[in-house]
Amino acid sequence: MTRDFLEKRPLLKKIYDFFLGGKSLGQLIRYLVTGFSSFILEYILFYSLFKLLGVNEFISNSLALGIVFWFNFLMNRYWSFKSKEKLSKQLILYGLLFAFNISISNLFIYGASVIFGMSPLISKVLIMGLIVLWNFVLYKTVIYKK
Repeated sequence: MTRDFLEKRPLLKKIYDFFLGGKSLGQLIRYLVTGFSSFILEYILFYSLFKLLGVNEFISNSLALGIVFWFNFLMNRYWSFKSKEKLSKQLILYGLLFAFNISISNLFIYGASVIFGMSPLISKVLIMGLIVLWNFVLYKTVIYKK
C-alpha cells in the first residue's frame, strides 16, 4: 500500500500503523514467533492429554492452556514487547485475559464438537487462531503497553 492511498483513508492508515508502523512490525513478528511456539507447545500438550492419555477434552484444553500460560506471559513480556512495566500489574491483567480466553476456548470447543459434531482437534485450532488476533491487540494496548 502506498502512503498516498493510506493518507486518503484514515481508518486504514490507523490500522496499518497499529500493526505495521514504527516498532509495531518488530513486535508483531516477535509476537507471532512466540505465539507459534506457544501454539505448538499447547497443541502437543492438548493432543497428548486428549488423544494419548484419554483425558476429557475440556480438562485437556484447560491443562494445556495453564501450562503454556507462563511460557507465553514471560516470552511476550521480555521478548515480544520488551516491557519494563510493573510485573504484578501485568500478571493480573494477563491472568484476567487468560481466564477469558480459557472460557471462550472451552465454550467454542463445546459448541463446535457437541452441537456441530466437529472434532475437538480441529475446533481447538480454529479458536486458537481467533485468540491470536485479539490477544495481540490487547497485549499491545493494555497488558504490555509502555
